[in-house]
Amino acid sequence: MSTSRKLTVLLLAAALSSGAYAQSSGTKCGRTDCFSDASIRAEVQKKLNEQPSLRFFNIQVLAADHAVYLRGFVDTRVDRRQADAVARAVPGVSKVYNDLALNGNGN
Repeated sequence: MSTSRKLTVLLLAAALSSGAYAQSSGTKCGRTDCFSDASIRAEVQKKLNEQPSLRFFNIQVLAADHAVYLRGFVDTRVDRRQADAVARAVPGVSKVYNDLALNGNGN
């Protein structure tokens, strides 16, 4: 397992065990707004569900320390890149860890 993959797994495990992905009280402030991990997670999930090509995939979204973790399965690399782009566009997201796997042959 690569070092970056190990780090992702460790960060995700820490977030899940602490409940930080759903209940973080920390905020990250920009010029005018502050974003909690819970609001970031909810907004990313909402934006993914608004995408016609992504709404039927069961993409799990976790947020910890303003980083977003995407898990689940999609059909193509295009879907994977689109989910990544959607998550990165949400205000307050500092980093995206895209762990989406491809169904089938993954064209």
